[in-house]
Amino acid sequence: MNKTCRFFIFMFLTLSFLGFSNPAISSQDKWDIKRQSIEEPAPNFTLEDLNGDKVKLSDYKDRLVLLIFSTTWCPHCRTSIPYLKEIHQNYKDRGLVIFNIDIMESQKRVSSFATKYKLPYRVLLDKRGEVAKSYGIRGVPALILVNKEGTIVCRQCRSVDVLLETLLAPSK
Repeated sequence: MNKTCRFFIFMFLTLSFLGFSNPAISSQDKWDIKRQSIEEPAPNFTLEDLNGDKVKLSDYKDRLVLLIFSTTWCPHCRTSIPYLKEIHQNYKDRGLVIFNIDIMESQKRVSSFATKYKLPYRVLLDKRGEVAKSYGIRGVPALILVNKEGTIVCRQCRSVDVLLETLLAPSK
């Protein structure tokens, strides 16, 4: 398969995932997805993890939570794993909770992926993409940092490690 053909297949799959060719999503839904910005409350959710246990975001109030929206087929999601593992290692003992929210994939596929890449943080299943939609996710990977008050403080955090260092700095 030549490079151009692979590019068009990738774009088709990406646009399909985003709902542009999904008849289940009306044209109005595509443009009316609520987009939170910094200093807006994080939408609460309840999702199952890979063991079938329910995880509710509001149960983690008083904790700093990093949400990673991803898929198993996303090349950038895979390449960001070492960085995210490092974030987890550096900040887990300082109160950071990380949830990898996989969008619209089977438990079997996601479980296999999590095992292969030895993900050290909890992986949640957004089976119908409703949580991703509530957060206005248009592409993956997407990082959203929620503070201890349940407010979004960063979307698409480019230097989340620098922000975490500031937010989790020991009090003097």
